[in-house]
Amino acid sequence: MKIKYVGPKTLISTQGISFDKRKIDKFIYIETVLELIEAMDYDYVEERPHIYTTESRELVGEDILKRVKVYCPDITSVIVQAERDADAYVEADLDRTRNTTLLNAEDLRTLINNQMIMRDYTIQRYINKYIYYHVIKECIKRLRHKKIKYISATAHKTYFHVFNTIKKGLNQQKNAVDSELTFYVQNRELFIKLQVLSS
Repeated sequence: MKIKYVGPKTLISTQGISFDKRKIDKFIYIETVLELIEAMDYDYVEERPHIYTTESRELVGEDILKRVKVYCPDITSVIVQAERDADAYVEADLDRTRNTTLLNAEDLRTLINNQMIMRDYTIQRYINKYIYYHVIKECIKRLRHKKIKYISATAHKTYFHVFNTIKKGLNQQKNAVDSELTFYVQNRELFIKLQVLSS
């Protein structure tokens, strides 16, 4: 059981294996979500903003997993379930390939071989995505429990991605929470702000 960065989404065909660089491995966002959770684990004084300075850390899977366990004690069982689901996903994909009637024998062999080569890679990406969304849920719980009105950060693409995922997660709650994602400039620097409009 481990998490680690593997890379962008694979595009597997009879011609070979390529990568969709637009589909980034969710592993790189887990650190940012953990930083937000750490910032929220603060005893707030009402009506006073809390400023949290992030640390630049190397993305080491074992270290991230230790930090995830602090906030998500059930992460071991979550990873076990992710591994099962990932394996079933890859097997279903292989079964679809094996049962296709659209390819000749040589192309079919090539495609199955390419899928097998990328099997572990695909499973790891699936696990990383699963963990990312689990940590996002934990972040949303804290956001709602602490009745935080907004969070903001420098307008980096990583924060934009994470804030956007949180916004979608808030909207998908049983009792949906309306939120707004905006950009603003402060001291000639661009920031992103996720504001909770209802809770």
